[in-house]
Amino acid sequence: MKKSELRRIILPRQPSFQKHQDLIPRDLKIDCYLKGREVVMICGIRGCGKTSFLKQIADRLDGIKVYINFEAIRPEDFEPRNFQDIRDIAAELNGSSGKELDKKEIEEGGEKQVYYFLEEIQHIPLWESWLNKLYEEGIKVFVTGSNSKFLNSGNGPFLTGRSKPLRIFPFSFKEYLRLKGIEMSDPDLDSLPTSRKDEILSHFLKYFDNGGFPQVIKNEKFELSREYFEEILRKEILDRHEIPDAEGLRRLVVFLFSNVASEYSFETLKKVSGIESEETVRRYLGHLEEAFLLYRVPMLNHSQDKADTQDKADTQNKADTQDKADNRNGNRNGYENGTAASCKVYAGDTGFFKTVATNYPDSLGLRFENLVFLELLRRGKEVFFFRDSRECDFVVKGEGRQGQKITEAIQVSTYFGNPAVRKREIEGLMGAMQEYGLEEGLILTLDDDEILEINMGNRAGEKWKKIMVKQVWKWML
Repeated sequence: MKKSELRRIILPRQPSFQKHQDLIPRDLKIDCYLKGREVVMICGIRGCGKTSFLKQIADRLDGIKVYINFEAIRPEDFEPRNFQDIRDIAAELNGSSGKELDKKEIEEGGEKQVYYFLEEIQHIPLWESWLNKLYEEGIKVFVTGSNSKFLNSGNGPFLTGRSKPLRIFPFSFKEYLRLKGIEMSDPDLDSLPTSRKDEILSHFLKYFDNGGFPQVIKNEKFELSREYFEEILRKEILDRHEIPDAEGLRRLVVFLFSNVASEYSFETLKKVSGIESEETVRRYLGHLEEAFLLYRVPMLNHSQDKADTQDKADTQNKADTQDKADNRNGNRNGYENGTAASCKVYAGDTGFFKTVATNYPDSLGLRFENLVFLELLRRGKEVFFFRDSRECDFVVKGEGRQGQKITEAIQVSTYFGNPAVRKREIEGLMGAMQEYGLEEGLILTLDDDEILEINMGNRAGEKWKKIMVKQVWKWML
């Protein structure tokens, strides 16, 4: 590729990158990513707001900011010498001096530090080697990617110990309200006037129905969710992996979205999708998860997993908890074993239910379960489900020194007022609380708020357990 072609791609995009009108601040702790020389690797589903987030980061930094979207560059046209061409173009942006700062000038915090903001660079050959070179020269780089394998590059030979991962998701409910001009600064939600609560609940139901993609919400262009789905399917899976059976893959996704929060077998998925083999189904599922279209949640039963998780906590070395959180419930590579009957599937955004799975049954509870799962991921949690003779929707591992312990048990119930449902949900939650020694559990509902205290006297030394029943919209704020 000629330098002049690169210049025509790079330079016209700089003014729009500098325009930061109507950006909604994200609830992400970014200060630790601004400091240091590490390459910041921002990863998330297409359409979740990575470009806008890059702009928010750029606002916090002083210096020359070079933005490049590598999707505008065909990988087969890009040559290794073009990396130096990019450096030359960056120097052109560095004012009249016409030179880049050397390492000493950068470390001294010169006003003209150069920052690179690079989108979807992972498709360019030798990109990791180039970023490593920038790192060694003390140049700060922020890169984005739309595939979980992109984060694995941070563990490769060039960027090991030199990168920081950051996962980003579609808008949370709190960010959704911020876009609508509602800032929830008062933590005492129960003290809000009834009219205000009704307004927030109305927004919550729309958020649940339409999903969290920023442009879908901002422009109320709900069909855009379907466009994102098609783009992800094409760019991240069909083209990237040269999938021959596009219709089979599409049938597979629609079936999974139509049976969210449910278990499956490879044999079942093979039949409903018409895909030729279980091995192909297994491979396709991995691709879908890597692209964040869906997530797999495994079952955690006490008999084996207690030994594998609880006991290890006492000897666990101090870990980088942020890095662990960024990779939780991502690409688990768990499709290779057996029938996969002990895992559930959740969609990457609740808006897909009405735009992709158009024949989705009226399973309100399962869709709310999906919403809660995504919020747990936003909070950096590692999530499982529990079952013995009872079932608990989510059990959650802790962080830091408790990173191998189950610290939370959560049920999601839309019909908690029904006596039979109430009994089942409480028993399932108590089952998980007993197994993992939890004193408190949580039931998220549409309408109910209460505190339950239950005497569990059927085991030696066990007394009262507390169950917090909370409306899901309050929990999400």
